[in-house]
Amino acid sequence: MGKDLIDKTDQKIMKLLQQDARMPLAKISQLISMSSPSVKERITKLEEKGIITGYRATFDLDKLDRGMTTFVMLKTEKCQRFIELCRKSKWITDLYRISGEYNFLLKIQTNSLLELKEIQNDLMEYGPSKSFIGMEQLISNQVDISYS
Repeated sequence: MGKDLIDKTDQKIMKLLQQDARMPLAKISQLISMSSPSVKERITKLEEKGIITGYRATFDLDKLDRGMTTFVMLKTEKCQRFIELCRKSKWITDLYRISGEYNFLLKIQTNSLLELKEIQNDLMEYGPSKSFIGMEQLISNQVDISYS
């Protein structure tokens, strides 16, 4: 279904926006050899179709004292209370419902093991968990939007 919604030109535009969402229309137009009004129209259509759902700023988490990334898998039966805790947490940036032995995967951004210990203490009442500290992010937001 997805490949019927976009063509090769849309894919080129999306790839450029993925690299830099603030890229000027004139530069996109130049790079794909298309007029600015045509590029603008295509971007608008991609937004209207719900393919482009937003534009986000990215932050240097080290400079915000949140440079330590930890992934936590947690198993709980107190799902709604747990989700509410996650929504209110200043440390939890992402939450996924997953399949398997554990039912949630959290991404936590802290500045230290001490902060991580605090959030781990809060999580203990919900059930068993496993934590993995990220050493280095190697790939981010890599979505191949091309179709063969």
